[in-house]
Amino acid sequence: MIQRRSMLTVPRLLVFWASFGVMAAYKGPVSSALGPARPTRIVETLTQWQQLEYGFASEQDRQKAQSDGNLLPGYGTPIDVQPHYLPNGQVRIFTTVPRFVTGIPYTLATVSAQLGSKGPLLQPYPSFNWHNNNGDNCDQITSAFRVAITECNQMWVIDSGNIGGVQLCPPQLLKFDLNTDSLLHRFRLPNNTYVAHASIIIAPNLLVQDPPPRGNCARTMIYMPDVTFHGLVVYDHQTDAAWRIENRFMYPDPDYGRHTIAGESFTLMDGIFTVNNDRQNLYFHPLASISEYAVPLSVINRRENFADDVSAMEDQFKLLGRRKSECAASAMDSRNNLYCVTLNPIKLFAWNTKTPYLTRNFGNLPAKSSELQFVSGMKVVRNPGGQEELWMLSNRFQKISAGTLNSNEINFRILRRQLDDIHSGVYFASDDDLTNRLIFS
Repeated sequence: MIQRRSMLTVPRLLVFWASFGVMAAYKGPVSSALGPARPTRIVETLTQWQQLEYGFASEQDRQKAQSDGNLLPGYGTPIDVQPHYLPNGQVRIFTTVPRFVTGIPYTLATVSAQLGSKGPLLQPYPSFNWHNNNGDNCDQITSAFRVAITECNQMWVIDSGNIGGVQLCPPQLLKFDLNTDSLLHRFRLPNNTYVAHASIIIAPNLLVQDPPPRGNCARTMIYMPDVTFHGLVVYDHQTDAAWRIENRFMYPDPDYGRHTIAGESFTLMDGIFTVNNDRQNLYFHPLASISEYAVPLSVINRRENFADDVSAMEDQFKLLGRRKSECAASAMDSRNNLYCVTLNPIKLFAWNTKTPYLTRNFGNLPAKSSELQFVSGMKVVRNPGGQEELWMLSNRFQKISAGTLNSNEINFRILRRQLDDIHSGVYFASDDDLTNRLIFS
């Protein structure tokens, strides 16, 4: 049984995250709409918004969104980014807009090639009819937070089921076939894995144990952080079962609950925020923390370890080390390099899991701090040429929380960096090296 904890921080969190919620996808030629693929090692902006603009397949869909009160100008902030490279050389970009407030017409989207006055138009995925506009149809998508794509061309979506702090539907995992954009599987999280009105399950991190060409991704484990009730939900796709895990390292640190980005400060006591795996360990950190932690997958993948106590196996969770600042979303490449962007100062860095978690082992990747103000979504994907790329979605969350967001300025960006120059186990420039250059062996 999950013990109920204090709910005092939940309303404040909902205020802070009131605008966070678009999951968009762009479908267009890489060479024309996103610019030519090039072997440069810079962080390039692929698309950007002053504020989100919602497109519709028909005028009837638009009118329905307006009549439902779900098409309010300026509402919604993109949280996640997920590129999907297609066999024909095109790419479509997915993004999410969780409904921390009403006024958002759809919460899982693609980025279209059509430009509006404030940026590219979003389009609902897989269609507008799939979106639960008022929380009255739990077979639809209520509030998508983040997504992940498998090697089998399938996309997993985590739907919190929460609108404006009200748990209208159970959290659910949805698996879509990206060849047909049809639903393949649905899993509603059991009541003993979350607490309604308190938990917000925010991201799926995948471990595919049977990838193609021999496998079909049926043996997939999914790890999902509960950011507000401080726990981890593990889902075993093969057995279609889920269980909850809790540990003190998943809690926020009050000494780091006050964040500063580009000179503006806000308070947000978010717990376990992002998780990644290297097929041996799960790496995680709370948002309100400067610490990085790990636990063996062999421990958390065994449901029986936590059947009687969600806080069991405490000695298996380890502190790896500390950074100089908090960081939000993170991602891992195939060479066990973990990427994240610190908040203050704003720096994109990489750390290889085979080295100690020390600042001297952090590699700073050159990037414009003005473009990386709160990276809420981050993915490593492989392009058609076989090279890995780091994709990021940034927004200016410090301005959202302060109410100073200016819709005449660029606020949201999708960025990309090729990773062909990043190797496993290399020695990077130190965190104190102001030249911010990478050193390769």
